[in-house]
Amino acid sequence: MKHSIPVLDAKGLRDFALTTGAIIAGLFGVVFPYLFGASWPVWPWGIFAALAIWAFVAPGTLGPLYRGWMRFGMLLGKITTPIVLTLVFVIAILPAAIILRLAGKDPMRRKFDDGKTYRVESRQPSLKNLERPY
Repeated sequence: MKHSIPVLDAKGLRDFALTTGAIIAGLFGVVFPYLFGASWPVWPWGIFAALAIWAFVAPGTLGPLYRGWMRFGMLLGKITTPIVLTLVFVIAILPAAIILRLAGKDPMRRKFDDGKTYRVESRQPSLKNLERPY
């Protein structure tokens, strides 16, 4: 299924630039240096400043940057989604299924039961019912 990139107006492009710049500055300028004990870099704040100025001066011209960023995100999604889902299956679902099978559990009760059924045989209504239905 092909996903299309939504078209944004000037406000949407401005919000995109400010949000993207803030995330870059927050992650690479604050969080990662704090977590890894590195020096506080200046370049993420420069990117944030450039995007903020661009967002306020000419937000309509941010379209190509936005579309490129969204294409990059869709490509990453196509690559990482199968990997993450495979890991979830192998780490969580498969071991649980093996443990349940070894323990003899069947939580969905998939085994055929020869016991009594709750099914009621259908009956053919008489023609008299059709003469005066109400």
